[in-house]
Amino acid sequence: MKIMVINPNTSDSMTDHIRSQLSKIKRQDTELTVVRPDEGPVSIETGYDESLAIPQMLKLIQKANREGYDAIIIADFGDPGLDVAREISDVLVVGIEETTLHAAAMLGASFTVLTPIQNRIPHKYRDVRKYKLEDGLASVRTTDMSVVDTDADPDRTKKRILEVARQAVEQDGAEVIILGCAAMLGYSEEISRSLGVVVLDPVSVTFKLCEGMVDAKLLHSKKALFAQPKK
Repeated sequence: MKIMVINPNTSDSMTDHIRSQLSKIKRQDTELTVVRPDEGPVSIETGYDESLAIPQMLKLIQKANREGYDAIIIADFGDPGLDVAREISDVLVVGIEETTLHAAAMLGASFTVLTPIQNRIPHKYRDVRKYKLEDGLASVRTTDMSVVDTDADPDRTKKRILEVARQAVEQDGAEVIILGCAAMLGYSEEISRSLGVVVLDPVSVTFKLCEGMVDAKLLHSKKALFAQPKK
């Protein structure tokens, strides 16, 4: 199978990080392509950033369809342009936020979302409500690190994730921790061992679930919500 993973920002470092981590876990028969747009924001931290990133990302969605990919993953924990991408795609498109939120709800009674910066906290509450999972939400907490800093400083990032996740477990009763940023990729196993709870890395979780969805020949319905736009 062929899966294209799109990092919607223009960071080479983050794109390489995603490619490196997924190459370790992909099946041997999976052809992995990790790409980023040529233009757009270097990180996505606001709605304005999302609006700039989406048009360039949609070009990559169309490219993946033309080149015969079996599935496409939008690797930003905000799923920018996900519904629109599904409208214009004839192959499976999944977002790491939607996928991981539903996985978290299956794996424990309560989950906490970690997000890099303070201003994204309301967005995460809104997104959880959108998917009707608010009964399982223990909290949304921030590491107070920008996306760029999260990617650039692994030691500090890991330390902050551990500190904030521990607070979520001890103070909020979280049974599952979601590392709510693609730049947090690669820390889940160590944090999980340290805290004794489930820690989800959205990029990895989504990729492995996506492989299974392709095997099961699952596609989003084109009946109404994701109907192809008229020419």
